[in-house]
Amino acid sequence: MSGDATPTPETPRPMRPRVQPLKDIRHIRRLLSHPQAFGQCEAFLSTYLKGVERQDVSSTSKAAEIVSRDPTGATAAISSKVAAQVHDLDVLAKGIEDQDDNTTRFFFLCRGPYNEVSVGSDAQQERESDQSWKTLVAFTIDHHAPGALADALMVFKTYNLNLTSINSRPSRLSPWHYIFFVEFVGRKAPNGHGPVNEAFAELKATTVDCRWYGSWINRLKR
Repeated sequence: MSGDATPTPETPRPMRPRVQPLKDIRHIRRLLSHPQAFGQCEAFLSTYLKGVERQDVSSTSKAAEIVSRDPTGATAAISSKVAAQVHDLDVLAKGIEDQDDNTTRFFFLCRGPYNEVSVGSDAQQERESDQSWKTLVAFTIDHHAPGALADALMVFKTYNLNLTSINSRPSRLSPWHYIFFVEFVGRKAPNGHGPVNEAFAELKATTVDCRWYGSWINRLKR
């Protein structure tokens, strides 16, 4: 034998889908959705739609829109009930996600004057501690400089800021060049001298480009 596989006494327990189709879906030949949705519904798909072609699209709502234009009826989408209603689609199954507590967060964005703490009243903002807030920043680094990403992330450790999410996306500026999106606990101090203020100033000096997206009160359950 080769490789790092190690035998164990455990009995394989493939994940079983939580629900069954509401209608016959044996006619489905192509399935569209966002890649994340495919990964969140693997048990159902591998049981009832095994071997069906999967096509990645930009969003689950876009998948529903594309399916609505298919006259064959052999294409389906993993999408929301609202998208099905908007595009007049039949619902073939509900609650197909692997975990019943699976959720997706969305940002509400608007055009207008810059305001990094526009959530809630002034009194509410004062009552909320900095630990009740989250902040999102994005930055790019010199991909040819060894340790450039480590140096950027070290800024958050230096100022004792807890990272809750980090993601990368292609920048489209050049091949293999990425933008890093970092979410962390805290917000800027109104007086301009808090740890988040100082960390952001240092981050701008450490990275090629850095952008502040804003802060919001964390409503997720702890």
